[in-house]
Amino acid sequence: MSTGLVDNWLNVDTFGPIYPFVGTEVFLTIAGLIFWFGWHVWQHQKESAEFEADMENIKKQGGPGKVLEAESSREMKDSVG
Repeated sequence: MSTGLVDNWLNVDTFGPIYPFVGTEVFLTIAGLIFWFGWHVWQHQKESAEFEADMENIKKQGGPGKVLEAESSREMKDSVG
């Protein structure tokens, strides 16, 4: 039974790497870092837009104090019945 290019496993120290995509480690590392950094930039933009929309909604409802009062009274009504 053949396990790839290696026919004899007795002298393991005589042959080099046997894993797939040998020689692409640097390229794949750079591509992974670019993807990782790009994802963080995209995520930051998306969360910032969502935060701004939430803040606009709070301002339309009269500010943080009114929103918190409305939420607490709603919770009291739900818990009391």
